[in-house]
Amino acid sequence: MEIKKFISNIGNFIIKRLIELFGFILSLLGILLFATLLTYSPQDPNFVFSNNNEINNILGFKGSVISDFFLQSIGLISFLVSLTIFFTGINIIITKKTLIILENLFFTVIYSIFGTLFLTFFYNSSFWLSVNGNGGFVGKFLSNSFIKSLIIFDEKISYYLLIIIVLVLFLISVNFNLKSFLNFFKKI
Repeated sequence: MEIKKFISNIGNFIIKRLIELFGFILSLLGILLFATLLTYSPQDPNFVFSNNNEINNILGFKGSVISDFFLQSIGLISFLVSLTIFFTGINIIITKKTLIILENLFFTVIYSIFGTLFLTFFYNSSFWLSVNGNGGFVGKFLSNSFIKSLIIFDEKISYYLLIIIVLVLFLISVNFNLKSFLNFFKKI
């Protein structure tokens, strides 16, 4: 009986360490994505243009392609996506639950849609992202749908409503807990 319990304990230990390793890798990917987004340059090679310019991205050619894909598709919301990936990894390390990924991915997709819509309607022009603007091509696609008439109906309400929706969904996607946040500041 003790051997069975011992093997079970070893199995649980190994599974928990693998989950922690997975969370660490996910957090590392979030940091690398954030870094590659910060060092994005429109002159770097990407899917469309593979010229022989010097690559400015911190992760080289692969970083320039990944950052170009994210920024051209969903625009500046990509920075929030990288933060979500980072905090999802941290939460996996703490809670040892891998199903957090599915929940956070769902909320990430939803706030990305609302965020690209917001950026396309209210802050579209960009010198940095000149091809698709701050909302990316997803925002451009959504701005040509029936949603445009809903936003134009009352732009002030739409402005604040979209900000609140994106902020709330982002906080849900990073598993933000107000009680833990307040307790943290009480300890300080």
